Amino acid sequence: MKASVRTVIDRPPEAVFEYMDVPENQARISPRLSGVETLGTLDNGGKRATYTYGLFGLSFRGEVRGVVHEPPERIVFELSGDIDGRIEWEFEPVDGGTRLTYTATYDLGLPRPVQWLLSPLTNRFNRRELEATLRNLADRLAAPEAE
Repeated sequence: MKASVRTVIDRPPEAVFEYMDVPENQARISPRLSGVETLGTLDNGGKRATYTYGLFGLSFRGEVRGVVHEPPERIVFELSGDIDGRIEWEFEPVDGGTRLTYTATYDLGLPRPVQWLLSPLTNRFNRRELEATLRNLADRLAAPEAE
């Protein structure tokens, strides 16, 4: 399953990148993500963290590794555990702000016929989840304490 959304945030790429480079901040803006704990920093500067993701009363646990870390342009996390996949954040400067693209690709390990049957529902759900995350990020970075 894959979803991608884009928005413009009224903050410079460096500020947005810095905020998203802290794994715990992703739990602050992602509606269903909780229990994020940074385990360390990788040699490339990317972070390693644990996560818990809640969906339909179930908890999915695993680890993320920042396999690409290119300040202030790009962060890519690989997910392992109950959910395997990849999360990518791209930060582009635009008119004093940042065009932010958030792409999530993952596999819940469901049988292919079940994935096919559920894909229209899960694709809409995932897109709304990513859109909500970006709205929450924009709101958080607009707050006075974000300065």
